Amino acid sequence: MRTVILAASAWLTLLGTTALSQSVTFDYDPTARFLAYKSYAWTRGTELPDKLNHARVVRSIEARLAEKALARVEPGDGPDLLVAYHTSFDQNLRIDAFSTGAGWGPFGLGPDRSGSATVQKILVGTLVVDIIDARTHTLVWRGMASGDIKPNDKPQQRDKKLAKAMEKMFRNYPPRS
Repeated sequence: MRTVILAASAWLTLLGTTALSQSVTFDYDPTARFLAYKSYAWTRGTELPDKLNHARVVRSIEARLAEKALARVEPGDGPDLLVAYHTSFDQNLRIDAFSTGAGWGPFGLGPDRSGSATVQKILVGTLVVDIIDARTHTLVWRGMASGDIKPNDKPQQRDKKLAKAMEKMFRNYPPRS
């Protein structure tokens, strides 16, 4: 019984050492007529205060919408859709574990076993893109991406990560019926 508990503890420790990768999800209103939408305009969301990263996010979303044959228009020009993005940041913990020793038993557990673990705070960012029917003001599609943020990334790395997240997210727009 003790061996099973030790093995389960070791497994949970190793499970905690995996890095958080980009996670992308989406949801939509199944009654929305996505094929009828041809144009969009921006509306305010919870935007980034940093002008460089704000522009980076807007460019990335606009590029994906253009691929979907949606034309950008001004809000007063009668768009079919309104688009907003929202961002949030949170801290998480990354646990890196290391163990050595041969030990004995079925899982190599025993008195010759030693190890260590380090805990590091990481910044996790979430980007939400809302697409709203401009006529009814109802949310028809939402995409969400989250992943680790490295403040020391170079601009090219930020562009690449954002493009990858947007590609994954907009792969599901318009949703397949």
